[in-house]
Amino acid sequence: MLTDKLLTLAFGLLFLLMIACGDSPKTEQVKTDTPPVIKEMSRSAAFIDYAASTTMLQAELARLASERAQSEAVKALGAEMLDFYSQAMKQLQEVARAEGLHTSLPDSLGSADRATVEEFGKLTGTAFDERYKAYVYTSQQSQLDHYQETLLRAEEEEIRNWVNEMQLQLRARLQLAARYDSAR
Repeated sequence: MLTDKLLTLAFGLLFLLMIACGDSPKTEQVKTDTPPVIKEMSRSAAFIDYAASTTMLQAELARLASERAQSEAVKALGAEMLDFYSQAMKQLQEVARAEGLHTSLPDSLGSADRATVEEFGKLTGTAFDERYKAYVYTSQQSQLDHYQETLLRAEEEEIRNWVNEMQLQLRARLQLAARYDSAR
């Protein structure tokens, strides 16, 4: 039974490799006829999707923190983050409309993000507070890194402006989170 599965997997991989390496004229024709503008738009659409998803997740976790945190400092941090990410989402929606990418905006959290919210929802007391503060730091660092990469590739002025502003605000929020952390 295991041998059958391994053989099936091996043949499947071999088939995919053959397809990937094939240089049929039809495949080449499709590759060369795709306008560069469409490729760039899909990259921008992917960024808009990423930015909206992370912004919605951060807002939802901030809402939880403002309601459920044990420490008043973490509640205040959550309220500040909720306000920040709510405003960021509104601005991102405007950018997406201006760039014709409004259809790239997700309208709800993805399954992995919902699982993260559920994970946080199970925490209480200081365990919640500590996990939220750590998450704010690591996730915002990750966002900063991703946004820096986006600045290197994005050509749309509206997206670049939004990313620049978000970088400034994220750095300020990291400092704010550090102040809340040192206040305890």
